Amino acid sequence: MKKDKKLSALNMAVQNLKSKKFRPIFMMFFVMLMSATVFFSTILMKNLKQGIKSTTERAGADIIVVPNEGTEDIRDSLFAGTPCSVFFDKSWKEAVGKVEGVERVSSQLYVGTLSTSCCDLPVQMIAFDPKTDFVVQPWLKDQNVVKLKKGQVLVGDRVEAEPGEKIQFYSTEFEVAGKLEKTGMGYDGSVFMTFDTLYELKNSKTARSTLPMEDIENKVSMLMVDIDDDIEDVDLIHLRLDIAQCGPKGEKMYAGTTDELLSGISDQVKQLSGYGNVLIYISLISTALALISIFVLTINERKYEFGVLYALGAKKSQMRNIILSEALIISGIGGVTGTFLTYGIVAAFKDVISIKLDVPYLDVSMVQTMPIAGICIAIALGTGIVAAVCSVYQIGKGEVYRLLRENE
Repeated sequence: MKKDKKLSALNMAVQNLKSKKFRPIFMMFFVMLMSATVFFSTILMKNLKQGIKSTTERAGADIIVVPNEGTEDIRDSLFAGTPCSVFFDKSWKEAVGKVEGVERVSSQLYVGTLSTSCCDLPVQMIAFDPKTDFVVQPWLKDQNVVKLKKGQVLVGDRVEAEPGEKIQFYSTEFEVAGKLEKTGMGYDGSVFMTFDTLYELKNSKTARSTLPMEDIENKVSMLMVDIDDDIEDVDLIHLRLDIAQCGPKGEKMYAGTTDELLSGISDQVKQLSGYGNVLIYISLISTALALISIFVLTINERKYEFGVLYALGAKKSQMRNIILSEALIISGIGGVTGTFLTYGIVAAFKDVISIKLDVPYLDVSMVQTMPIAGICIAIALGTGIVAAVCSVYQIGKGEVYRLLRENE
């Protein structure tokens, strides 16, 4: 019997919503916007934080040395793959290696492309020395990548090229030896090669006109420093100062940890996260208020209807069930539609969104997004329930006779 009452309340709710098509659609639209805002903001913040974590974990060096004027460029390249060309004198490598407390030093050279044969946008070229490298090669080894020969490159996950194909940078052709797995950092939009391979750009007129190719063998972009394990935090501060001042005079250098290098982005993410939370709260409150207002208006218009149902023997609890069913239908459909419509758009245009918003990548796999989708739908349903409970309170205040008289 109890089941029949619930079915009756649900059926009446469906019929009521069908009789007034515009209003339910309008309410569903509010819930859709709220769900879309919560879902997209949460996905974006989660991926930004994951990008910072991945970059920090994969940097693989205790201290990073870059020119002061190039810190932002290197940071953006590491985090989001934004192409840059940064150069300083290679003699710094030898000088840093002689500093007490430094165990080993490896150099990298960053060159941004103007255009490529593989991609719509420029990519980051990263050259490393296989003889001294302790950052890139261990990571490549984990992916079972073959050793690079002269003229060969490895491409990141976002670079549109496959093993065995040819790719051009500055009118110079290279062979793609392998494709790397997704990392969640700027490496996904980068191309790796040895120094000898990068030096082949010296034969390119385009490269010579835009890059210091005549002296490229004496240039590096970043030094990755591995220090002694017994270095204390206090000694680390002095060691960083020694490293920053050990090279040729005239070049101001930055020597810090990956965390410190990315601190600017971390602060931006925290700020964006705060803005995102405010946007979510505003969306929740405005949607709840809109639903409450519309439900109150609807109930005021239907007081005579409720009075007739009371007179026929219906209980107030049954009336509440009808309103609650309507709220759950509206918020449920709006929540599901808004969440999965947003998921579809993000999944279809994730690469475009990633580039436009400088996000390393957007992980929209089912494993990552379904829990968030479930939370968004639950929030939508909860908002509908709150709106229904707040508005249905009026029904309990009315006597049958007064409800019947109000529409006369």
